[in-house]
Amino acid sequence: MAVTNLANTIIPVVFDKYVLNTIMKTNRFIQSGIMTPDNTLGDQLLQPGNDITIPFLNDLSGEPQAWTDTDDIDVDNLTTGSQRAIKFRQAKAFGSTEISRMVSGAPIAETIAGRFANYWNNVDQTILNATLQGVFSNSKVANTKLFDQTVVSPSDATFGAKGFLAAIGLLGDLQDQTFNKIAVNSATYSQMKFQGMINTIQPQNAVTPINYYNNMEVIVDDDIPLEKGGIATAYIYGQGAVSYSTVLHSTEVVHEALKQGGRDSVVNKRVSATHVNGTTLAKAFNPMGQTTIKSELTNGSTWDIADGVDPRNIRVVAYKSKLDDAFVPAALKGDGK
Repeated sequence: MAVTNLANTIIPVVFDKYVLNTIMKTNRFIQSGIMTPDNTLGDQLLQPGNDITIPFLNDLSGEPQAWTDTDDIDVDNLTTGSQRAIKFRQAKAFGSTEISRMVSGAPIAETIAGRFANYWNNVDQTILNATLQGVFSNSKVANTKLFDQTVVSPSDATFGAKGFLAAIGLLGDLQDQTFNKIAVNSATYSQMKFQGMINTIQPQNAVTPINYYNNMEVIVDDDIPLEKGGIATAYIYGQGAVSYSTVLHSTEVVHEALKQGGRDSVVNKRVSATHVNGTTLAKAFNPMGQTTIKSELTNGSTWDIADGVDPRNIRVVAYKSKLDDAFVPAALKGDGK
């Protein structure tokens, strides 16, 4: 019986295009509009350096001048600012031995080829949630973009519509025109269903129904941490809250005749960036261009609000609350201490 190997299945140039196209079509955060492909990031990914600079123009400001025929009209200049984003250089290899393919008869090569894009989607999801943890651990961001019901109202910290509205209210007069997506842990989603907060819509010609709360699409993501004692965080996004880009640098299929009796592997290398718009790497933080170092991404000292940015223009807020014990996994029940 002929055994399909990676060299027969993967043509590197074609495979890179296939993986990139599949990522763009299947990443639910991209499809939902939370993560927006951004050429400003993409154009810098393969340039020298470990970080990316994102320039921007500040909004027009200042008091109007009295209009007279005795005074010249002063001309104000536009002011600019910039944000720094981390550049992630990453590699991943999957493979199998000749013996394992002969013995199992499983479609190992086809599975590796077909699931690589899904693997990178999961990595991107992990990076996004680790970054959000760090951003909202920064005191400047938390003071303006986080509603923590467990602190504000510890005797009435139960997750619910009131807390959601309080979190959205952090945007003041922009609240009704900014937010359109909510990302929650599955335990939070279960409580939302129990409270009757979910409306399910079946779009025409769509296979999967879409869940909404208060006209905002609900995305369920168990990479969002659920803390001891059932303390849950929900992220509420506006369109284009996060910029994203990825470049597949290379794909190699490697045959090692002497390794483990003969082994075939595929090595995929990429450079990517995921950036919460309006934030920046802290001036003192020097990224080393490594793979996702979770302790650094989740550290509040890594991040800051970019100079000149109105915090209202950071289009994501966090809502922290306590779930009912019935919806909390047994291992996380308790007083949270």
